[in-house]
Amino acid sequence: MSRRIPGSGSLGRAKTPEDKALVRQAFINAGRRLLAQEPASQVSLRRIAGEAGYSPASIYQYFADSRALFVAIRENDMSAAADFFERVASSTTDPVERVRQVSKQSINYWLSRPEEFDFLFSMAGKHVAPTREGEVPFGQTPVAMRALNVYFHAIDALFKTLPAPPMPSRLAADTLFAAIYGVVLVPRATPTKRWSDIYRMAELTIDALVDSWLAGSASASDRNATPDKATPRKRR
Repeated sequence: MSRRIPGSGSLGRAKTPEDKALVRQAFINAGRRLLAQEPASQVSLRRIAGEAGYSPASIYQYFADSRALFVAIRENDMSAAADFFERVASSTTDPVERVRQVSKQSINYWLSRPEEFDFLFSMAGKHVAPTREGEVPFGQTPVAMRALNVYFHAIDALFKTLPAPPMPSRLAADTLFAAIYGVVLVPRATPTKRWSDIYRMAELTIDALVDSWLAGSASASDRNATPDKATPRKRR
């Protein structure tokens, strides 16, 4: 069985499913590099094939058009992220610690993969094409929901342990997700500013939100435990 490095030789050697998977991954990696840096209108499949080290015609055996490659990159990267998030979530049984670790380790994950983060979250104005009629938007696809559900399930589990949830759990999850990803996205979008340590910024955001939920639950529980004293009605 041939075992070659993607991009190092002829596509004709990719005979086995394993070798074909390596070639396909090489196109995905090359496409991500280019599309994360440039508008899609300037990045052709032929150019991506060259970036990966293959002949221009070879890429069409794997992707019909730029849109198909674009979708494959998103699914590849989000699926890998979901795998990681699920492993982190299963590594602890403490509900509070699970929310903190899923959030903090996801930040570490994306900070170590800037090209993947940029492609998934910084692609405004660079999309190959808008969502087609009848097509599920990426944020609602199974792979995207699988990653989001790690956050949703972790917060649901935490809120079930609280005597009085401080807010709807989905509102809490959306707030947490938007806040911590925003902490990564904004500095990457404005690199001319001298930012503080991004991980530390995200860590502070996560701890502040989780601590506020715990404190809010305690306050709500105290209020519910204290019966209102009705004001005596005046006799006529």
